Amino acid sequence: MAELKDKAKTKTKADVVDEIAERTGVMRRDVEICFESLIDLITQTLVNRDRIEIRGLGVFKTKKRKERIARHPKTGAKVEVPERYVPVFKPSKILKERVENIKK
Repeated sequence: MAELKDKAKTKTKADVVDEIAERTGVMRRDVEICFESLIDLITQTLVNRDRIEIRGLGVFKTKKRKERIARHPKTGAKVEVPERYVPVFKPSKILKERVENIKK
């Protein structure tokens, strides 16, 4: 396993698509279509307030945030923050263990 660097490299969508195409031998354009479809499916599922569970990876779902009173950072004035839903990702036990056991 490769040693970890002090700063992790960020992979873009293009990097991920290229790596999948290289690993599988599938044409890059086909991988890109599948990847876009997966992102669209996850997005639409969350918009519908449903959840997606991918075993070994985790769960994508939405979480309801209650209405609350906050303060404006510059003026200190009270600001009402309305109730809203936010997307959340909960990693699976397997993913947590794999990340935790990476050699430092």
